[in-house]
Amino acid sequence: MKRMIWYEWKRIWQSRLTQFSVIGCILFLLFCTWSNIRLIQTTDKEGNQVTGMAAVKALKETERIVLDQETVTGIMQEYLDYTENPDTSSDDPNRAYLSDEIYQTWYLPQMDLMKQISSVYFQKGQKYTDDRQLLKENLGKDFYAARKDRVQEDLTYYVEQGSMTPSEADWWDEQDNKVGEYTYGNYKVWDLLINNLPWILFIMMIVCVGIAPVFAGEYQSKCDYLLLCMKHGKHRLILAKLTASFVYASVLYWGIVSLYSAVLLIFVGPDGWNLPVQLIYSGKPSSYALTTSQAYLLALMMGYVMTLGLGGMVLFLSTLFKNPYVVIVTAFLYLCVPLFLSTNSGNYLWVHLLALLPEKISEFHFASYIAYSIGNIKMALPTAAMIVNGMCAFVFSALAYLFFRRHQVNK
Repeated sequence: MKRMIWYEWKRIWQSRLTQFSVIGCILFLLFCTWSNIRLIQTTDKEGNQVTGMAAVKALKETERIVLDQETVTGIMQEYLDYTENPDTSSDDPNRAYLSDEIYQTWYLPQMDLMKQISSVYFQKGQKYTDDRQLLKENLGKDFYAARKDRVQEDLTYYVEQGSMTPSEADWWDEQDNKVGEYTYGNYKVWDLLINNLPWILFIMMIVCVGIAPVFAGEYQSKCDYLLLCMKHGKHRLILAKLTASFVYASVLYWGIVSLYSAVLLIFVGPDGWNLPVQLIYSGKPSSYALTTSQAYLLALMMGYVMTLGLGGMVLFLSTLFKNPYVVIVTAFLYLCVPLFLSTNSGNYLWVHLLALLPEKISEFHFASYIAYSIGNIKMALPTAAMIVNGMCAFVFSALAYLFFRRHQVNK
């Protein structure tokens, strides 16, 4: 059996199309990673705009701050004091009503921190002309109570929209209670990694290219009759093909993911691995009680199981069509068409089914409030997606096994 798996593994990799696709995907993702590093920008403590590795160095000097109520109030008060002092203020709203010196050396270096604070106090439907007015009106108000209000606003909106049931809203409210006190710091690398989840689509495409000929190639070469007449052709050989295909998908997925993740972590640094994932979504609340590194690993696991689910479907298609290119085109259409379908509109069933498709990993974020209910059991999208796509991988593989084993070679 091992020799059969090894033989099928080598056959997958011997395809020129597979080789060129894998090399092209790796080079493209490495180029994107290099571009991401070059595009990093921030303001250092002297008020200078820096990019690339200079920005990485400046970000590593970001001080860790526990955002308790006293600290939040102190930062808000410090900003308002600057805007009220004639020596440090201005009338320019584009410079946050601060003088050039204070704007460059105090505000810009911690602009992200200011956004983290101001976004929590921003209420939907309430108009603010600027952050100065927003912070002035909310000075002294409980930071985490205001954050809870933003969560409740979102949950109420989704219930009224029909994309969430009241019981799911209550479940998310309980999950949100597990989110603790924020610690602020440098989380840039994890921001890049989590927001680069759409790259997984490229890996999925290469998986489709590699395993599409596993069964269809036998039809095309007229070897299916010979294989099914062999001693183990109707059992072990088919299992070997399925096993080699999933090993190929696994090695390819984790190999490429590990490569571009390692490049970013080496050059940007792993700082912020234990900071809350809520920092990445400063503009909207997130009720996942996870650190940035935990969130990234969960997203990778979800992407992996989705890739296996897609792989199972491609193997099934490979037993239906006699041309590998038809399988590839069909799989690509399946990957591309739903990308134009929005999960932000439609009824409850539409939103929840669409979110489970493998290609929707490109739109997933940890500020999502999609939940799934099975009786009294509630689960978030990552858990549901892994269960459903894991089942799809098993079911489609079983169908591929049965269809190839029982197909009539004389027809």
